[in-house]
Parts: sequence; structure tokens; C-alpha cells
Amino acid sequence: MLAFAYDGSLNGDWVAHYAVRFASNTAARRLRLIHVHDDARAAHLPERLARIAAECAVLDVGFDAEVVERGADDVADRILAAAGPDATVIAGTRARPRARAFLAHTVSARLLAARRGPVIAIRVVHPGVLGQPGRVLVPVAERADFAAAALPVLRLLGDDIERLHLLWVCAVSRLRARWQSAPAGARLVAAGRAQLVEVEAAIRRGLAPVTPPLDATVVVSPDPPREIVLQAARHRARLICLDHDAPAAGPLARASLEAVLRDAPADVAVFRNPT
Repeated sequence: MLAFAYDGSLNGDWVAHYAVRFASNTAARRLRLIHVHDDARAAHLPERLARIAAECAVLDVGFDAEVVERGADDVADRILAAAGPDATVIAGTRARPRARAFLAHTVSARLLAARRGPVIAIRVVHPGVLGQPGRVLVPVAERADFAAAALPVLRLLGDDIERLHLLWVCAVSRLRARWQSAPAGARLVAAGRAQLVEVEAAIRRGLAPVTPPLDATVVVSPDPPREIVLQAARHRARLICLDHDAPAAGPLARASLEAVLRDAPADVAVFRNPT
């Protein structure tokens, strides 16, 4: 079951396009919307829910909406309690940064941190994509179970993936990047390619029978977030999928997520799938 944590905002309406498309790519073809009551948005909520319901009807997706009272609990706790233990929760990031952060100190950040099930937090940069990104860039985290963690969100994209780009960033210091010899750089790239071969094979197997064209890139960079942004532009990606649980010491550390969210030329999905 997919549970969409809807905040009743315009940004929430944009995230809803992804939630509906995700639901259309599941066997259940059903979306459950959960809204924690907010007096400031209550007046416009019925018409907003009606629009989401109409979009579900067009794609033959069942739709249930539940408005829950916040009570004394944290909003994230109310959403998780209403969603249940087996749901994948979809939420949005901030539409505009606060103190340069799109994710930190938000309900979505607390949903991701709870580790109570799969969560996908989406920042919509281009509302016109309407949840159908086509080209998807996936920076690969240095963890043995990366493919298992990434596959659930990639499966939710289904046939909406027109091309899938895997990116492996070999992080080096600025000093090393400046003075590194060509053979040393080639060794880093070769090691990255060896790792990517396994990830690519696992993702191909996990997506079958869906078989989007898939390519892989290895780069050496002292600034992984900037490299991700550059590669997204180079590949004309319209969605970047980022692993929330990337190792803290690696190039995709959690501190890097905000940099990508801030500068991304495409929509961004930050996923967490406890494996």
C-alpha cells in the first residue's frame, strides 16, 4: 500500500502527481492519502482532494482520503500511525529553502529518520513533469545493499522510466584532484566501474520485466554534490534518486543531500528503504 502524506499545499499538489503515478505502477493500483488536520488549509482541502481523486480516476487508481487530527503527537508520528507498518510513505520536501535547507527539520525528515518502513521524500523542481520523469539519474552509494534499497522506488516508476543513468562518484580531496596523475585517476575509475557492474546487474534483474535503457558513468571529483548536479544536466535527467542512508563517510553523505536538493536542475526523490 502507498500512503501519501499530503499537506494541503500547492507543493503537495505537485508531489501528488508522483504519488498517483507510483500507485498506477503497483499491483494494488490504490493510493491512500493521509492529511493531518490544519486549520489554515481546511477551507480549500475538499477541492484539492477532488482534483487528486480525479487524477486517480483517469489512471484507474483507487483513492482513499483520510483526515486525521493531530492531537498531542508529532505530525510525522500521526502519519506513520495512520499509514500502518506495511505502507510506503510518500511526502514532499519544502518548496523553498529555510536556512538553506529543503529537508532538514521537516515532517519528511522525521519520517525518513523514523526507520519504520520505506519513505520517499520528493522535491518538485519542474511541476510540468507531472510525475513522469522519463530520464532518471541514480547516484550509487557505497553500500553493499544499495541495489536492494533503490529498487523499490525504481519499480514505482515502472514504464515511466525512459532511460536510467547510474552514477558512481569517486570522491577525492581538492589537492589530490589537482595533482593526481593520470594512471592514479584511471585506477580509481576502474575500481568504480567494477563496483558499478554488480549494481547494474542487480538493478536490471530487479526491474525485469521492465527493461529501460541503462548506462553507467564513473567520475572522479572533489565535490560529489556538484558532480551529481552536473551529470543530471548532462544526461538531461528529470529526476534524481538519492539514498538517504548513504554512508556518512562516503561521497553521498547525508550532508550532501541538501546541496543536491538546493542546486538540482531536476526533481529529486530522497528514498529510505530499511533492508
